[in-house]
Amino acid sequence: MRKLNSKFKTNFISEPGTFLQNKDYFGYVELDDFACYVIADGIDDALEMESAQIAVASIIRNFTEKPSMNRRYMKKILDKANEELIMQSREVRLKASLTVVITNYNKIRYATIGNTRFYLFRAGFLRHKSEDQSVTSILSQEEDISLDKISKHSERNNLYCYLGQNKLNNPYISKKLKLIDGDIIALSTRGLWENVDEQEFTDAIDGAKDPKELTDNIEDMLLSKQLDTIENYTLVATYVDKVYIEPNKKAWIKKAIIAAIPILIVLIIGLVIWNINRHKKIDNIELMNNHKVNAAEYVENGNITKASEEYKLALDIANKYKLKKDKEKLDSWHKHIELILDADGKLKEKKYEEALEKYLTAMDKSNKVDNVAEKYVLQKLEVTRNSIKVMDYMNLGDKSLEAGNLVDAEAAYKQAKNLATDYYLNDERKEAVERLEKIYAQKAEGEKDAKDKAEKEKKEEEDKKKENLAKEDKAVEHIKKGDISYSTGDYISAKMYYIMAKQVYKEAGSSEVIAKDLEAKIQLMDKKISESSSKRAKADRYEKDGDEKYIKEEYSAAKVLYQLAKDIYESEGMTEEGRKVQEKLQAAERAMAKS
Repeated sequence: MRKLNSKFKTNFISEPGTFLQNKDYFGYVELDDFACYVIADGIDDALEMESAQIAVASIIRNFTEKPSMNRRYMKKILDKANEELIMQSREVRLKASLTVVITNYNKIRYATIGNTRFYLFRAGFLRHKSEDQSVTSILSQEEDISLDKISKHSERNNLYCYLGQNKLNNPYISKKLKLIDGDIIALSTRGLWENVDEQEFTDAIDGAKDPKELTDNIEDMLLSKQLDTIENYTLVATYVDKVYIEPNKKAWIKKAIIAAIPILIVLIIGLVIWNINRHKKIDNIELMNNHKVNAAEYVENGNITKASEEYKLALDIANKYKLKKDKEKLDSWHKHIELILDADGKLKEKKYEEALEKYLTAMDKSNKVDNVAEKYVLQKLEVTRNSIKVMDYMNLGDKSLEAGNLVDAEAAYKQAKNLATDYYLNDERKEAVERLEKIYAQKAEGEKDAKDKAEKEKKEEEDKKKENLAKEDKAVEHIKKGDISYSTGDYISAKMYYIMAKQVYKEAGSSEVIAKDLEAKIQLMDKKISESSSKRAKADRYEKDGDEKYIKEEYSAAKVLYQLAKDIYESEGMTEEGRKVQEKLQAAERAMAKS
């Protein structure tokens, strides 16, 4: 129980300086026989991933599992931290400088990677400090620059060794340093040592009774300089008030060696097996990443079937090794691709409405899966929508043909044929051509005689007059309903009825005076509506009321409300809402055409 027979006191500060994000991180753990202190400085540009925190957590986690201050052991946990940074790198390669100190409460050993620093003060003097692994440090050793210029030299952050390298290049691991009562251990990142020199550090120690007072004094010293820019800074101070004294050390070592031999043999065998499995895991993770890359390439080339196969292979590896983050990501990607494949199947079966629904679902979920296959889905959406348009033109042509309206039927079939040609819909194009040939055959049979045509035109004119009278009656009814809605404060419904009345009057060819009067009422409703709600709320209300009218099969009213909502959404740049309400508008138009 070394910890109980020693006294180590630690305090630290960690601040972002003049930056918004603090990429420094410090962590420590004090166990019964060993303690570990780790400080790290993130030196990448990643905003979402905290490289310093990942590295420190890896060191602490591996140390806690099997604490030791052996040189090889320290190199091993540093390698693990390096591998973890590489594995968690996504869009940006994660990098960090790091210093780790391990003690058995009697001696210490430290390791440095990059330019975080270690200091050991004894009796008020700096007795030991780490060296940076930077170009500036090399120049200092070669006496090209003086020691007092290191903290301001342009190459001080040009590191030749750091966490995040493909292969960790010779991190510095110190020999064991004997501790005595009263020693002070300090760790710092560059935001502090660039601006507070060693002499100022030493001066601060003289007036500090404990680690908190020391860290506060040095922070005050830094901030008092009122620098325009201060990097993230972290300072750790550990006061060694009492070191552990080992009883019967030699006898204990001999017994420990004898007891450790069988354990070491087992450990060596275990390590060999572990290393084999570890390399196998690394190889499989690399294979998983290759499958991901292959899948992305297949998506880019429009081969969704092969992309699904590659994502499934990558997902199987992630499941096998329980790679939680990769598993979640790959599972969402694979399900997304499967949804697109399902939509492709519906499109191939000419079930256009079902295909459209599935493609739209895929688009809605696109942001949640990093926009995988978004370009492909957009292309398929265009094909599907135009396929639906082709079928609509064909149906319109059929109805016109049934009604004997050869001109409209011919125009509709031509639209269908041209659109089918543009989008390589061969079966639909062939069908449209066949129906056009049928129309041309009917035209060839002859035209109706002039008398029948004249009578028909006369009848149509009379029907038109009746229709206009009926429309005017309908318009009057709309105005009455609008007035009632206005009187009850329902301005949106009032505006809807006035617009409907205006449209009906326009269709009936009524006078401009009535149109101007209705326009004035519409403007008044706009004023009332704008006073009570924002444009977004207004559009939402139009859309909601349109939905209610659509459900009640009042398709004409629904169309007007959807059009109003669409105009507002588009004017406000709300593309997605405009798209959705456009679809509802088209549905209303189709319903009107059928009714």
